[in-house]
Amino acid sequence: MNTESAPVLFLDFDGVTHPDPCEKDQLFQSLPLIESVLRRHPSVLVILSTTWRSMHPLDELKDLFSSDVAERVLGGTPLINLYDLAWYPVPISGRSRQREIEAWLHQNRTRNHPWIAIDDRPWWFESECPNLLVTSALTGFTESDADRLEDMILRGCS
Repeated sequence: MNTESAPVLFLDFDGVTHPDPCEKDQLFQSLPLIESVLRRHPSVLVILSTTWRSMHPLDELKDLFSSDVAERVLGGTPLINLYDLAWYPVPISGRSRQREIEAWLHQNRTRNHPWIAIDDRPWWFESECPNLLVTSALTGFTESDADRLEDMILRGCS
């Protein structure tokens, strides 16, 4: 597989892979459903945009995934100082999570590379961001979200 042209899924955890807040036994309860969609699209790569990436090493986070999907988890978005972006070489959006995604794309692909973000906080993205699949923090990723993700992937992640 050519990973340079593969679509990229930017994945949050809290409010996506499990409700936020949640009980310990609910942690990552929705991850198998996300993985089931990814298995139907083996070219889609995963980049972690969750804040968990700042508190846990990548290997530990990859262990949360099934082994076949874990090998497609390439890393995480960069942690950007949200108050000092004047140094950044290209214009980026005004929303923090989208800024991190755009920074990852700038460093690793192109700004118009096909991507999808799954997150429960739409205010961390530009209004009406077409690449964003918003989940409910109360439930995390659901069957209806799986249908929407499938549709977004089939439409080319744009």
